[in-house]
Amino acid sequence: MNDVVLEWIIPYVMPAKKRLLKAVLVSLLIVLLADAVLFYAFLLLPAIVLGIVEFFLFRSWKLEYEYVYVNGDFTISKIIRKEKRKDVFHCDRKDIQYVREGKLTEDGCRVSDFSSGWEKADVYTLRTGNRLVYIEPNEEFLQDLRLYRKA
Repeated sequence: MNDVVLEWIIPYVMPAKKRLLKAVLVSLLIVLLADAVLFYAFLLLPAIVLGIVEFFLFRSWKLEYEYVYVNGDFTISKIIRKEKRKDVFHCDRKDIQYVREGKLTEDGCRVSDFSSGWEKADVYTLRTGNRLVYIEPNEEFLQDLRLYRKA
């Protein structure tokens, strides 16, 4: 029997807005700490709170997506900090209406983006029912879907 088992990982690239927000928050923390030490001691409490918030916020931004395709079952899992795994999407090959290149939109469809966020990535739109999913498939996955559509 010819089993098809494909698995690939897509690391998430932080977009420019998040990188800017991270830089602003870290700068604010440094300024608050410096002011608390040099001038006003009461600013130490907001600095500690901001530091804790930044710690947990920045940790949650370290994620990647794992795509698993086994004999027509396609599953996408979100992996946070290489520790916590959560299945975010699952479909069967027969439920896939189409896979087209680019980020497409349609009225009445819910959109989920499980791509890396990199501007130059080859992103495809997968449609199942009333849901559009942005993915970065590998060539073997696309080839298997082409073979299935011809049969």
